[in-house]
Amino acid sequence: MTETVMTDSKHPEKNRKTKTNGKTKRTVHKVIMYIVNTLLGLMFLFPLIFLFVSAFNPARDLPSQITSFADLLPEYFTFSNFASVFTRIPMLQYFGNTLLYALGTVIGVLIVNSMAGYALAKINFKGNKLISTFIVIMLIIPFEGITLSLYLVVRGLGMLNTPFAVILPSFFSCFYIFMFRQFFLGIPTALIEAAEIDGAGPFKTYFKIIVPTAVPVFVTVLILEFIGKWGDYYWPLLTLTSSQWFNVQLAIKSFSTASPYHWGTVMASLAVVTVPVLIVFMCLQKYYIEGIATQGIKDM
Repeated sequence: MTETVMTDSKHPEKNRKTKTNGKTKRTVHKVIMYIVNTLLGLMFLFPLIFLFVSAFNPARDLPSQITSFADLLPEYFTFSNFASVFTRIPMLQYFGNTLLYALGTVIGVLIVNSMAGYALAKINFKGNKLISTFIVIMLIIPFEGITLSLYLVVRGLGMLNTPFAVILPSFFSCFYIFMFRQFFLGIPTALIEAAEIDGAGPFKTYFKIIVPTAVPVFVTVLILEFIGKWGDYYWPLLTLTSSQWFNVQLAIKSFSTASPYHWGTVMASLAVVTVPVLIVFMCLQKYYIEGIATQGIKDM
């Protein structure tokens, strides 16, 4: 060890060159990573940029007029496409319907699935592990696999063509129960026991202790469900037959079937529908990232 130190002290220039080379390599590595990440970011953002730019394009037939990157920017920008969105169809009414479906579903999902996840994570009862395993298994079944049976249940209850047909079937989600359970497993049991010693019942403990502690996972589920319900097309198409209860996705469909067909109007309608999702995500992304980061793999 002593010989090594003495040897290094005899070659200070060599040591400085080694440190300089190390710093240079790290700098080059960072620059390359920044360039790669920037290119990937632009690649993923390009469809969104194209959407908003095209929404202000007065051209009627965009595919035939855009043949290069230079043609992406229109000669001038116009708001007529957005005006057409709100005059050709009652878009505000469809916005209200979609907001009703999204908020109603989000509230139900947060209450039902969080309580189920809390029970599986912190309440010991017979069959707990069996139910948890069953929920994980159910994650592999796609929604299309239960569509027919779910439709028959909704029709049997007389809920077709009503807001309940869109909202109620979405309350239960194996994926969200699993998310809540995984997060609640990380909350110390001593915290719950302390609340029980102070005289708090199960519901008071849940709402006063657990919910404030689990804000990241609640916000994560809120964002996922809001975006999913806002962009839902398949299930509303099956259960809503009257345009009175259409959501924005079904409303946009009318632009692709109505005459005259105008690409600018279609793009403007898509941009209008995209804005609320971007606002929700940008406002809550801090909690979303934190909630995703805390979802570790824990014992079943």
